[in-house]
Amino acid sequence: MDDGRVKAFRMLKPPCVELSQVALRFKVNKTTAKELLRTVDQLSGTLQAVSRSLDPKLADYVFFPLSHVFSESKRLPPRVLERALTCLRLLIGQGWKDQLSSEAGKQLLILLSFLAGGSATESKTAQVDEDVAAIAFACTTSLFHSSVASSLGSHSSVSEENIPLLGHTVTVILDGISNGSATNVRLAACTCLSALIAGIGDEEALRSFLPGIVSCLTKVLSSGTRSKVPSKVLHGCIQLLDRVLCQLISDHSSSSTLLAHQGTKADPEAGQTWAEATAGQVKVALSTIIALRLHNHQEVQEALFSLCLSLLSNCRKALDNCTSMLLETAVILSSHAKTDDGARRYRELQQILTSDSSLLDLLQDSLYNWTVALPRIVSSNDERKQTRSLEQLSTAYRLLSVHSIDLKALNDLTASNLQSGVAAAIQLSSTQAINSVSEGSIEVSQLLQSATSIQGRRSFESVIFDSKSQDNTVLGLTTLLEQLDSSTMSLTLQRSLMESLKSTTGNELIASLWLMLQLIATHSLKNLETEPWLNLPVERLDPLTEEAYCFSLEILEKSAYDDAVDWRLQALSLEVVASQATCQKQAFRPELVDALYPILERMGSCNAALQQHAVTCLSIVSTACGYSSASELVVDNADYLVNAIAVKLNTFDISPQASQVMLMMVRLCGSTIIPYLDDLIESIFAILGCYHGYPRLVESLFEVLHAVVEEGAKSSPRTIKSAIGITPTPRHPYKMTAVSDVVSRLQASKMKSERTSPPPTPPTEPDPATSPAPESGAPPPSTTEEFPPPSKSHTLIHTITQQTIYHLSTPSAPLRRLLLTLIASSLPTLSPLSTSQEDKDATFLPLVATLWPHITRQLFSSSLSPTPTSDLPTLVTALETLSSLGQFGGSFLLSRVSDLLPSLVTLHSHLEIALLYEERTLGRSRASRSLKYKAWDGLVGLMVTAVTYVGITREMEDGVFEILGGEALGRGREGVRTALEGVNPDAVWLLEGRRFEEDRESEGDKGRRENPVVEGWDFVGLVF
Repeated sequence: MDDGRVKAFRMLKPPCVELSQVALRFKVNKTTAKELLRTVDQLSGTLQAVSRSLDPKLADYVFFPLSHVFSESKRLPPRVLERALTCLRLLIGQGWKDQLSSEAGKQLLILLSFLAGGSATESKTAQVDEDVAAIAFACTTSLFHSSVASSLGSHSSVSEENIPLLGHTVTVILDGISNGSATNVRLAACTCLSALIAGIGDEEALRSFLPGIVSCLTKVLSSGTRSKVPSKVLHGCIQLLDRVLCQLISDHSSSSTLLAHQGTKADPEAGQTWAEATAGQVKVALSTIIALRLHNHQEVQEALFSLCLSLLSNCRKALDNCTSMLLETAVILSSHAKTDDGARRYRELQQILTSDSSLLDLLQDSLYNWTVALPRIVSSNDERKQTRSLEQLSTAYRLLSVHSIDLKALNDLTASNLQSGVAAAIQLSSTQAINSVSEGSIEVSQLLQSATSIQGRRSFESVIFDSKSQDNTVLGLTTLLEQLDSSTMSLTLQRSLMESLKSTTGNELIASLWLMLQLIATHSLKNLETEPWLNLPVERLDPLTEEAYCFSLEILEKSAYDDAVDWRLQALSLEVVASQATCQKQAFRPELVDALYPILERMGSCNAALQQHAVTCLSIVSTACGYSSASELVVDNADYLVNAIAVKLNTFDISPQASQVMLMMVRLCGSTIIPYLDDLIESIFAILGCYHGYPRLVESLFEVLHAVVEEGAKSSPRTIKSAIGITPTPRHPYKMTAVSDVVSRLQASKMKSERTSPPPTPPTEPDPATSPAPESGAPPPSTTEEFPPPSKSHTLIHTITQQTIYHLSTPSAPLRRLLLTLIASSLPTLSPLSTSQEDKDATFLPLVATLWPHITRQLFSSSLSPTPTSDLPTLVTALETLSSLGQFGGSFLLSRVSDLLPSLVTLHSHLEIALLYEERTLGRSRASRSLKYKAWDGLVGLMVTAVTYVGITREMEDGVFEILGGEALGRGREGVRTALEGVNPDAVWLLEGRRFEEDRESEGDKGRRENPVVEGWDFVGLVF
């Protein structure tokens, strides 16, 4: 005995003796389990210290006290058993190793099976602890790695007497895999079963366990698709299934071959029958297991992919009925994996296909089936299924293309079913999104606030697959199209799509155009990669792009309001135009003759999605053509737009698109385009004269005219010296004449009469020597200031305003308000342009004189009664327009204001009574937001304007004070006090004093006001 073994024995003896004594005392209940745990821990620590010096004899010596512990396993707590099994594992792996006797191995298997699985007649849930079960399976694994495997048949046939023992062990292990209480137990059981399969060399004995093993593993793996089975357990079970199938029914297994061809002596056909039955049962199991290809964890997918490749490589003949299923699963797993894993799996699958050409035929059959099912799959609601199917189609085409497989038989079918599938998906998408598409147009002012905001749009929103959950479907279709476009069926697909544009309708037509768009995008990406190396003209486009562009122009030339044209087809056509512009860049500019008007026409659509598409298209086209903004593009091509609109207006085309396009154009371009619109404005008034009985049409045309006036008012014309920002000059406030003023005037008149003038000097000829000679070519000095003639924009706005007057009699209240607003918007532009008195008298003042009676007529319910009109919004707008007219008309309107003042006083009385009643009913805060208050405030503002800018006579003072001196002055309305003080400040003081006294009396202060006392002064009491 060497020194190491002697030292180990001396170290092990005390804890072994103590453990034996404590265990015996525990049997008779003379000690506690805590004491037993202490001695087992002591022995475990010693064993780990001398583990390298253990041999079979020392293992036998140490196992003796442990056997006492295991005999009381039912009474011991799990902690003690766990530590005892840890000691046993060291003894098996480091002590007995390969020298364990057969009988001892059998006894240990029985013991460990009991500890891992419990009694077969009692409840396992109350009997087996998970930590004990896990360490028991670990001990069994070590046992199968040791000599017990040899004695049970590693190198020879397993004796019949050992079959029941192995069967019971396998049953316990499988129960631990399927029903283990914890993940570590199930993983330990998987490792144990793997060691059993590797340790038992008798394949015939293992074959008897094959049905139970496959059934149990299938049960676990199939439940993994429905319940939360840990991914590590699934991974271990798949590896076990891979190992057992490849070992027992592999094409290279000698026992499998003999069994299949020779059978047994009693029944020569039994081997073939067993092979066929086994293959059938395995197919059923695999058909359940392959559902795990959709599992989220990569380790499960990796294990399943390895299983498929192993069976395809090793069990090709034995499992011939499973080949197609395994190949499809391998293709799917190599398709939807992550980038690195997918590339590696693709290479491994490609190697398998290269080694066995018959698999390519199966793959081609699978591809055919997938292609036939494509329309049904794409139209389903299962997003994951759609994505998976498209990915596997792309991968299958790629694999077959690499091996140069002729796919002519599939070309037409693929093109047809691809269109049918996308059409079905479009139908589903339109059904789901039919309520989400807004039929109310987004306001033009929101879309066209500035050309910069439009220029920011660079990508289109999806109009077909509009749900975020369908992004993967779109990506899958795009990938499939890229693969098809790079294969031999590229020309067939393009030809089929081009023909379908002429022969299909509805969703099929939309699907064809959408597929062409994806192919065009693919070609554009390829061109970007090759442009640095090839110097090709940008005008040269492929036939697919040209065909799509021509078709799109035909669609866009139709009316945007034609119900026969699907709005999604129009949106896709806009995308084609944008794609064409992106490809041709500045060479696309000549195409704007046909393309620009339809784009702007869709910007006026009542469909918000189509409207946004048009905005994005305009942004992309302007950038591609080299314009800095969309506004610059429209202005530079204004002649195209004007001609297109003029054709429609001159033919009396009263559809709304012409006015909408013109409105878009004016809003987008601003005042720079107004000089081009003289003929269009003339045509508009011609249409208004013929169709004035159609309120909607008239209103849409006046919206265009209003936009022209507004945009013209935003910038000053180039032909005048003064800016638009000049405001009317207020009149000097009225000042009472004092005695000193009279004396000053008389003295000035007397001095003027006494002043004598020198006699006039006769005219003489100028001295040529002293007088400077005028420069040659210099103009003669001018004694009068010259004013430039009115600009074209000014003339157009003047014409619009003058023609608008005759439509104020329309019965449509909204239209009247629009006309009044148009007139008010034009006044700041028209008044400053006439800076000379002659021009002002000739142009602006006659217009003011014409406007005045038509506007004042909007204030009253009838021309015979001064009662206010019942249309309060129109009344408010009319008062605001009159106020603006008074600012710019000035003293020219004095006589007209004087004539209108009595009616205004009556109107004010009605409005003030209604306002006070409303304030008592609703409260002043709520009443201040009502239309009655706005009408009253508008009338007060009109009178303030009249006093400030028009002026008043003495006869008008009473009426002015009656309107402004009451509630308006008392509420502190802005501008009222200043205006009244300019008329008569003493009257203002008197009104305020009277109001002060009324307030005192209303508060109950009726006592006499005391006069101030100042020495030497007597004050007279104030009486109001």
